Amino acid sequence: LIARVAEKVTEGVCQQLLEKGFVVLDDIFGEGISSGFRKELGWLHDAKHMLPNQVQFQTSGGPVILEKPNIFEADMHDGKVRSLEEISSFRKLFQDGDELVKLFNDRMPSLGLQESLKHRTVKLQYNRGGGGCFPWHYDNPSRPNNRGLTMLVYLNSDWSEGHGGELELLPFLEPRVTIAPLMDRAVLFLSDRILHRVLPCQARRLCFTIWFDSSAVNSDEDIYLKAKHLQSSAVELLKSSPLQRTLSRAVYREEYEASLLECFGHADGGGLESKACKISLKLHSAHLQGLLKNEKMAEFVEFLRRMKPVK
Repeated sequence: LIARVAEKVTEGVCQQLLEKGFVVLDDIFGEGISSGFRKELGWLHDAKHMLPNQVQFQTSGGPVILEKPNIFEADMHDGKVRSLEEISSFRKLFQDGDELVKLFNDRMPSLGLQESLKHRTVKLQYNRGGGGCFPWHYDNPSRPNNRGLTMLVYLNSDWSEGHGGELELLPFLEPRVTIAPLMDRAVLFLSDRILHRVLPCQARRLCFTIWFDSSAVNSDEDIYLKAKHLQSSAVELLKSSPLQRTLSRAVYREEYEASLLECFGHADGGGLESKACKISLKLHSAHLQGLLKNEKMAEFVEFLRRMKPVK
């Protein structure tokens, strides 16, 4: 398994990942191994060992948990899941993950990925369709998150155009990139630099994600905007820096809002009046208000918004 990945991660692949922030690799494990993963993930769902996807937000009234409809997950850190005999391939992938870490660090030392089980997460996901999707987000939004690299692997042998569930990437101030969730396709991207979402899915969609922690993320230089960053000469820096995360929600305010409506608008059967929809939009609005109180910040955000490529 590791040997095949090593063949795929060429010098050109590494260069694209580090420069553009993402790369797509087809036939990542081979048909036999990927079919085995697909079978195990399907069994895990059918045997009811997966839980609804939930996201927690901190509010003035305390934490609020929202559930994404039709999306179910299992985390390999869960001992009960990991001990199931029927998912031996995923268990081995989780346990042998340090080999992937060594591979990536050897070829891309600047990633600074950390070894040991506690520094990686393997999450299995089953999307039943029915519009199940994810809103725009970064896998590493800021501290205390330590994710440095995301490796997403699709297991959809029967996917066709119209099924939905594509991964959409939005490199800062660059054109969108839409990626079909094809069988044995991997997408690698920098967790703190690539804004992304999952489009509404109308058919079942299987995948798993490996997140690798890094010792090289979320330094002060990656988090705190300074006056020198709020000017046109800083645009190219922002395109390749995690600093963009601070500005992203304001620069792409309509895109964020639309994706929240898509994700939570059919939760609880309440449409756009659902509790989840109202809470997510309220939090989005509060974030924008806090950010745009600063006059110079608001002016610079409007400048950046005019630089967005037309969809």
